[in-house]
Amino acid sequence: MTYLQFLAILVLPPLIGILAVTRYTLRQPDRPRRPYRIGLPVLALLVLVAWVWTTPWDSWIIRAGVWTYPPGRVVATLARVPFEEYLFMAGQTCLVGLWTLWLSSRVDGPVPAVDYGARHRVASAIAWSAAAGAGALVTVTNSHGLYLGSMLVWFGPLLAVQCAVGADLLRSWRAVRLRTLLPVVVYLWVIDRIAIAAGIWHISADYTVGITILGLPVEEAAFFAVTSLLVVNSFVLATHPATPARLRAIAPKMIVRQ
Repeated sequence: MTYLQFLAILVLPPLIGILAVTRYTLRQPDRPRRPYRIGLPVLALLVLVAWVWTTPWDSWIIRAGVWTYPPGRVVATLARVPFEEYLFMAGQTCLVGLWTLWLSSRVDGPVPAVDYGARHRVASAIAWSAAAGAGALVTVTNSHGLYLGSMLVWFGPLLAVQCAVGADLLRSWRAVRLRTLLPVVVYLWVIDRIAIAAGIWHISADYTVGITILGLPVEEAAFFAVTSLLVVNSFVLATHPATPARLRAIAPKMIVRQ
């Protein structure tokens, strides 16, 4: 199986399915339109962000030998990243994003945002920043931690920013976020395991901790969990009614500090 065939067989069908569900939902007069009115432009932006943000890290770990792709399994590469990898980034973002929008549009009434105070947001942001710092330490001191450590370095700050803006809003939506993340992340784990077994890509044992879940390296499981969490959080924050006021309150403080 080539990487392109993998996408056609295992990524495209569920994506088509959720697109059909999205179209059907938008044609129903009794369903809330606000999540889609805001979320669809956000989805387009997130696909662009996924390409811009993930590609440098992806290219770096490929150069380091963490991930390898047999030449005969990919069409072409750009900055060492296979063309199909860019399609996978977009496909994962759209799959997670549209699934999040569909579930959030089915929530009866607004989810109340419990204000845990600025300390909660700051503490959550510090926790993810500390995780990124720990990742940096592991990356430079232990070769087996290169994959996991560099992942925390690259994506931890994004989660820290999301928490700084609305950790309390995200916590209020934790049940919806869990229902969103669990099925889609498990599906991504399954197809990733299939891809590894089929030899579409290979994860080096030299740069991983050696822990697997039914044959799936724990780093791969963490990657899909973290990147999907970023997408879900983005949609929750973008569509939450309290977010605009939160951003207006944060912006003047940032200007003053500068």
